[in-house]
Amino acid sequence: MSELASYLDELDQLLLDQGEDWMLLTQLDGYLAGILVSPDLVPPGVWLKHIWAGDDGAGLPHFEKMEDFQHIIDLIMRHYNDVLASLAQPGCYEPLFDIDTRNDDVLWELWVEGFMQAMDLAPDGWERIAVSGDAGCKAALKGMAKLHVIANGEAQLSHGKVEQWTREAPDLIPIWVETLHAWRLENDPSRPSSPRQGKVGRNDPCPCGSGKKYKKCCGLN
Repeated sequence: MSELASYLDELDQLLLDQGEDWMLLTQLDGYLAGILVSPDLVPPGVWLKHIWAGDDGAGLPHFEKMEDFQHIIDLIMRHYNDVLASLAQPGCYEPLFDIDTRNDDVLWELWVEGFMQAMDLAPDGWERIAVSGDAGCKAALKGMAKLHVIANGEAQLSHGKVEQWTREAPDLIPIWVETLHAWRLENDPSRPSSPRQGKVGRNDPCPCGSGKKYKKCCGLN
């Protein structure tokens, strides 16, 4: 992530500043990819709050000024739209992976963690893919699951196999994401394929967790 767009540099730093409950940028990128290629629509009012919920699911955003919270939401939605726009152009999707500056290794593990968190929000849709008979999509899901197990240090594989998966993951992940996105488009053409609808709806629950509608809370500004 050495050559990020300027807004991503800002978002990266803001996420770091929020503390350990918040997702980091590469995890957020995987999470958004999972939301966007999900067979079932997950609205922003549902998925946004998990960005700061933390491992126990109880984390809440803390900002002295509401406009600061709104700004970080705007940056997140901008990246959501950018990911959606890249998926609309076959062959153009590129995940945001961290790079280990000591040896230039690509660190994909947090990205996969974010993607799997997105899958947990709408499991029924992913099950439809698993039983669909689509070999490419089934391979993509199995591959993501395998990487997740490897990232958690729980893989029942030889050291050589783990090294091979680790080496090949950065090239496989974008292929899998585009494969899953194509399935989603073919099976639910009513879902948005352009970034125009990637916003928090005014009648959605406000992502700050207040319990109010967005238009009566953060959307007032």
